Amino acid sequence: MKKTKITGKNSKKKTSKPSASKQQKQVKAKNNSAAETLSRQAGMTKKDSPKKTDNGVSVLKRYFSIVRQFLADSKMELKKVTWPTKKELFSVTAVVIVLVFFIAFFLGLVDFGLVKIIKNIVG
Repeated sequence: MKKTKITGKNSKKKTSKPSASKQQKQVKAKNNSAAETLSRQAGMTKKDSPKKTDNGVSVLKRYFSIVRQFLADSKMELKKVTWPTKKELFSVTAVVIVLVFFIAFFLGLVDFGLVKIIKNIVG
């Protein structure tokens, strides 16, 4: 009989575990991409982004600029929200409170009934 080697989609390939240096390179690549993402969110390009200094001041400035931009965007979005009137707020709150009491009463009845059934079964 002739043995043939099967190759294609269904063939199993042996994969070796990456070495420690490869794993370190992968971690560094992930960290670099995260830093690039933060820089992009702050509106900086690679040329604009400051280098990391010993005391980390430029890094802090970058993070603070990201936070400042986030807060400014949040403020803009909150201005677009249609807030309910006082009357709408009270009516919706009343509906929620009534439903909470109704569901609590219903679950209390179900719990009471199940306790009675279990006591009758167990004895």
